Parts: sequence; structure tokens; C-alpha cells
Amino acid sequence: MNPLIHTPDAPPDTALAGAPDPVGRFLRRTGGVALIACPVLLFAGMMTCPPQTSDSTADYITALARDSFLTELSAILLHYGLILGALGVLAVPGLVGGPKGRWLTVAGALAATLGMLNVSGAVRDDWWRMVLGQRFEMDVAVRVSDLVDTAPFMPAWSGTEILAFLGLLILCVGLARARVAGWWLTAAFVMAFVGMSLIPIHLTYVAGTLFALLFLPLGVAGAHLLRRAAA
Repeated sequence: MNPLIHTPDAPPDTALAGAPDPVGRFLRRTGGVALIACPVLLFAGMMTCPPQTSDSTADYITALARDSFLTELSAILLHYGLILGALGVLAVPGLVGGPKGRWLTVAGALAATLGMLNVSGAVRDDWWRMVLGQRFEMDVAVRVSDLVDTAPFMPAWSGTEILAFLGLLILCVGLARARVAGWWLTAAFVMAFVGMSLIPIHLTYVAGTLFALLFLPLGVAGAHLLRRAAA
């Protein structure tokens, strides 16, 4: 053995295997808090959303213009709820230790991130539609709103909303396959999604509760992340 050559007592990966990882623990805790805060903020945002009598553009603008404080409060809560969810969900694949469900979880996290980030930006619509309803005649406000919605490239933005829900569904299946969460979470998500499709929009609080329940998988994943960080 050459004394000039230093031979470590153990390979680097073995030596560091039991070393503390403060950065990883911090990121898990941050992701866990963000994921739990997401459905809470979304629920608060939906509960403060000004009620509307139908899903027509005119009723939507009328509802937003009726109460500026509620409109702005609801929009900002929804915006930051979606932002926290979009960032926190990127930590969820770290919960999957084996091959089962890994790629489903990754694909679901990426799709949900893209969808939630796009929807978080679309919440700004509430501000300018509110101002339209307060400053212009309703027929003018509706015409401007419809012109914006039918802009050629608008579907490339607003059309990605479905990716958030599809991503959350795939995420639920991936976590169930990996035995991180039970299949009950997937069933709860599907029931909430079906409920959202059937409940009339004028039942504001019922529809709002179901919408927030769609993001329950993020809260469950957040609780698992915090448990891992504490361990």
C-alpha cells in the first residue's frame, strides 16, 4: 500500500448516507406548508367570491362589479393559493421511494404545476372585468369581455386549466400506486370533480367547497412531506 495515496475509510456515498440534510428538510417543510396552505386559501377565496345568478358573461361581470372588496379579496386568495400549490406540488414526487407510481407522480406534478400557474394568472381577469362593470354600460362590458375571450391565442392560456385537474388525478393515482396515500383520495377527487360539473353556479358556497376539495390531494401530500421532514 502506497502511504502517499490517501484511501478513505468508506466510499463517499456510504459515508454521507447517514449525514443530516438540512437543505432537503427545509425544502420538504416548505413544500409541505405550501401544499397545505393551497386548499385552505382556495376555500377562503371561493367563500368570498361574489355570488352570481348564472354562468352568463353579464351575470359574471355584474357579480364582480357589485362589491370591489370581495372581488379583490377573493381574487388575491385564489391567486396565491394556486401559486403555492403549483410550487409545492413539485416536491410531491420526492415522497415516492420505489418505481411503483413514480412516473405517474412526476407527470401529474408537472401537469398540475403548468395548469395552476396559468389559472393563477387568469385570476387577473376579475379585476378588469370588475372595472368594466363599474365604468361602462353592460352591453359594452360584455362585448369587450367576449372579444378578449375569443382572442386567437387565448386558448393557449385559458385552455390549460384542465391540465391542473388532470394532473391532480394522475398524482392521486401515482400516490396510491406507491402506497403513499390510499385509493380513497382518488375517489374523493373524482366525486368532487363530478360534483363541480353538476352543481349550478348560483350555489356559490357548495360549488366553492367542491372546488377546494379538488385540491385536497395537495393537502394530504403536504402532511406526508411534513411528517417526512420531522422524521
